[in-house]
Formats: sequence, structure tokens, C-alpha cells
Amino acid sequence: MKWLRNYKLFKEAAQTVEYSSKNLVHEICVSMVLLNNSFLDNLLDRGMKARYSEDSSIFLTDLKNLLLAKNRLVLGKFEGERCIEDSDIGKVNNIFDNIEFSIERDWEKLSGARTTARNIIDKLIADNKLESDDIERIYWIGPNKDKEHMEDVVIEIKDGSQFSMFLNKNLSTQKTASFNSFADDLIGENTGKLFSDEYLPHWNKMTQEWVKNIYENANNNIQKHIEKFIDPRRIDTLGYFEYFDIRHQDPRFKHLGELMPEFDKNILKLSDLMTEIWKNADECFMDSEMVKAHWSETKIVLLNSSILENLFTTSLRTEYPEDIVKGDDGYKTAEGTVKMKLFKALVEKMGCLERPVYYLGSNGNIFNVVPSRAFFRENYDDMTLKFDYHVKFEVNQDEDMNDFPMKIKIELDGNTLLELLIVIKFGGGEMSGKLSAKYKFNLTDDFNYQVSKRLR
Repeated sequence: MKWLRNYKLFKEAAQTVEYSSKNLVHEICVSMVLLNNSFLDNLLDRGMKARYSEDSSIFLTDLKNLLLAKNRLVLGKFEGERCIEDSDIGKVNNIFDNIEFSIERDWEKLSGARTTARNIIDKLIADNKLESDDIERIYWIGPNKDKEHMEDVVIEIKDGSQFSMFLNKNLSTQKTASFNSFADDLIGENTGKLFSDEYLPHWNKMTQEWVKNIYENANNNIQKHIEKFIDPRRIDTLGYFEYFDIRHQDPRFKHLGELMPEFDKNILKLSDLMTEIWKNADECFMDSEMVKAHWSETKIVLLNSSILENLFTTSLRTEYPEDIVKGDDGYKTAEGTVKMKLFKALVEKMGCLERPVYYLGSNGNIFNVVPSRAFFRENYDDMTLKFDYHVKFEVNQDEDMNDFPMKIKIELDGNTLLELLIVIKFGGGEMSGKLSAKYKFNLTDDFNYQVSKRLR
């Protein structure tokens, strides 16, 4: 029992997040303006700040008393996915004691709080404004934040619905994951074929073209460095896995490598040298743009088309021949298992929880909602998922499009809801030995409105 108790305490400690009080005034003021729309008007519009000009701590005391009083603004904590009132308000005192606030210096925090609240009032509920009387209570999370519940406030309205909100924080629309995590979700065990005998010749050829392109176009001093690792006559027989094992040939440098002044680094492996050359392309090549364009062409043909596109197409056609329907718009419609798998990847990378979460950027001018997982479950049959990963062989000015792109589009009732671009590329630099998947979300202008209609 002793060990179980200690483990429980350890887990609780690991979940704890230290609250930063720098946004406390903003959070409390936003909440109060929602409950009383004219809360800051006398202060901001009518110049009635004399009470606080000489001693701003009075303003903080007033805010604390509003939180401690038995009104609709309360300290909140989560139980499961629902926020409830926390009666242990003693933890509030220390937080207010440590705030640095000046009514003169931090005037914009107050005006920003009112603007944020007004944006919530206008945008939270589709086709209606949020009225003060609609609100049952507002929970300020503050010192009760943990790693699973990081939002700032939760608004509960009369029908019991709760809206979790991040204030002064934008929704991150870009995420990165390993290639294997994405591919495993989509094609399962076929991911293991990536370096099979079917595709290894393409990996080998790409490796040879990578080293040859760099060596033949490098400045003379850089060529001499490369020759310390490999005889140029061997490049055309170089294998992909062998490439990462090649080390400096001089036994004097077999442990720590040779200090190369061009990069101010000790370099032991050929792959590390190539990475440094590529990172310093403008200094290492006479025409770095030509070298990069040639590599993009090579990568598009060998990695994007011969390896990745072939792997995905062959796997999907073999495993799920009935789940992909070609459309006239260049996209394929996913059905059955493929639709389920792509939705799973989308929902996870979008960061969906079992509750909807709202992100309000500076002053609430950027207003985004991340729907709950339940939203996608409940509306799954009304959503159409289309995707395309056809490789285009021309080199694109957008570097991401020279990597392997998979485009996903979600339609709700025939209207585009969101688009997702998944770019598969080398993680950690070109020819690094590992692939990653970069996710970029593009939410439509009426995304919040479409979601809000369905949430209510």
C-alpha cells in the first residue's frame, strides 16, 4: 500500500502545471465583462480610474473579491471532461499576492479584455449573441490547470453546455509526427515494405544521386573533404544503408573525426559531412540553386513517385479495393476502412479532446474552435473525406510540394469544412535516414459557424 500511495502522489505531481499569473487580470476581466457587459465601461470610457491610479493593488483586491464572492464567477476544476466548482479558494490568495500590475502601464490589458469578451459574445453561438443572462456560471481554472486541462476559463450556459477557452492563444495549425505513425495508421503492416527488396534499388539510386550531385558540384576544397571518406569512383555503387556507415578513412580521426574549419565541427561520418554541406549550400557550391533543383527532381522521381506513391497505392488497392472511389475533381473519395483511418489521423493531429476547445488569439480577433471527438463521431456519416497524393514531376517553388504531399479535404453537407496537407519529407535534414509527416490544417472561413450549428 505504501508503494501504491507513493505512486499515486507521483502521478498527481507529474500532472501538475504551475500557473503563470501574467494573464490573470485579462482572464478575470474577460469573465466579468461576459457576466456584466458594462463591467469595464466606467473605467475605460468615462475616466473613472482615480480609485486605482495611486495604488493599483486596490484593483487587484477588487478582482479577487469578485472571485471569492458567491456569484457566477467561480474557481473551477475538472472532473473527467466536465468542469465543476472548486470550494478550496484558499489557493487563490497567493496568486493575487504575486501579481505585478499597474493601471497606467497595463491599460491595454483592460481594453483587450473587453474586446475579447465582445468577440466571444458575437461569435460563440451560431446566429445568436451570447447574452449575460444565458450564462449559468464561468469557471476560472487558474491554479487548477494540469497537463490534460490547460484552458483558462470555462463558460457554462443555462442548458448545461460548457465551452472551454484559451485566451490570448492561437490554435496551432501545424503538427509533426514520424512517418511510421502516419503510415501505420493508413496501411498497417505494409509500412514494413518501405525498405524491402522492391524499393531498396530506388533508395540506393537516390543515395548515389545525392552524393554525386553534391560531389560534382561542390567547390574544390569541399570535394577534397569528401574524398577523405569515399573514393569518387565508388559513388555509383553506393548503397543506402552503407552510406550511413562510411567513416573518415584516416585512422588518426577514427574516433572523433576531423575538425573541418568550413563548418567549425569535428566530422566522423560521410552522412554528417553531407548534411553540413547541404546546410551551407551557398558557401559550398558555385550554383546552389541548380544543385537544389537537381536534387528536387531526383527526390520527386525516386522517393515521391517510385517509393512512396507506389507503396501507398499498391497497399490501398490490395487491402481496401472497395474503399476508394475516383472523382471528377481529381480527388478520391474514401469510404469504409480508409475513411475511418484517415479520420483517425486527422482527429488526433488536430488535437481533438472529448470536449470542444476554443482558441482566442490577441484580443479575441482570431477565434477558432477545435471540435470534440464526439462532433466527428456524431457527424461522421454526413461528412465526405476526399484525398489525393498524385505526384507532380515539375519542381515547385513551394519547397513542401517538392516533398511527398497528401491532400485531404473534409466536406460537411457538401460544403468544404477543412483541408489538411500532409507532407512526407526527410526529418532532421535531407537524406537524414528518417522520414517525418508534417501536418498543415486550413480551416475554412466559416469553419466555426458550421461547427457551431452542429454543436447546438
